[in-house]
Amino acid sequence: MARHRSPRSRRTIAGSPPAAALAAPAGGGGLRTAFPLTTLATGALTDRSLQWRMAAVVAAGGVVAAAGQAAYTGALPDFEAGANALQAGVTELAATFTTAPDPTALAEPPVTGPGIAEVAELGGRAVRIPLAPVAAPPAVGAPGTVTGADVVADVVKAADLHQAAADAARKAAAEAEAARQAAEAEAKRQADELARVGASASAAGGIQMLVGRVSSGFGLRGGASHMGLDIAAPIGTPIHVPLAGTVISSGPASGFGLWVRVQHADGTITTYGHINRSFVSVGQQVAKGEQIAEVGNRGQSTGPHLHIEVTTPGGTKINPKPWLDEHGIGYT
Repeated sequence: MARHRSPRSRRTIAGSPPAAALAAPAGGGGLRTAFPLTTLATGALTDRSLQWRMAAVVAAGGVVAAAGQAAYTGALPDFEAGANALQAGVTELAATFTTAPDPTALAEPPVTGPGIAEVAELGGRAVRIPLAPVAAPPAVGAPGTVTGADVVADVVKAADLHQAAADAARKAAAEAEAARQAAEAEAKRQADELARVGASASAAGGIQMLVGRVSSGFGLRGGASHMGLDIAAPIGTPIHVPLAGTVISSGPASGFGLWVRVQHADGTITTYGHINRSFVSVGQQVAKGEQIAEVGNRGQSTGPHLHIEVTTPGGTKINPKPWLDEHGIGYT
């Protein structure tokens, strides 16, 4: 049975739904359409199914737009807060690169050692000073290293030096011994010569006091009085007393170094200065020709010699040469 729809009913369906479905969302954020909503409301589009489809699309777009607007509005504060936090983090990180570190803030003292930088304070800032690295030991065989062959060579060299020193010491000892033997031979020659001369003098009735040569006479010398006779002879040459007497002095003497003085029977005193050694002592009685001393170079002397003085019983120093000649005493 066919049913009849009234025109009034069709006008309600044609006018009302599109107007309700196409209402703009609140806040003015609705979807704009390519044709005015009044066209749908007035029924300008005669195809009913197309009108409904378009209305559904427009309604769905408005709902989506409204939801997106609400989500954007709700998320905006969180985005701004995140951006502010990120900016604060960047600022803090930049500050760590521009602010000097505090040496007292170190967790533990800095480790120092060869090649390690140590922390020091310079102008209120902590700076790291690199220490000088320690050179690694040279490898075996590198220049400057000591090998077993080097040690052996050093030992051999030291042995050679020791041997050379021993040879030099032996040579010096041999030379010293040769010099000593030569001195002894010369002394013996002089003694033999003295004995020969002494024997001749004794045969003639005199004494050979010593064998030498006159180097300085009695009288003025260099502006001063020289009160004796100087007879040059080698050190150690024997000195014999020309006449018997008593030793009145034997030992140190000012100017003479060492001396011996003998007083003879008539009161004459003979003095022997610059001697090397004395073989008599004070108070000793000496015989004619007895050795009392040996030639030396002590005191104010410029070379080995005997300085002999002769003092009369009255205390006057006279020229020794005439006195020696008078008594037949040899001295050359």
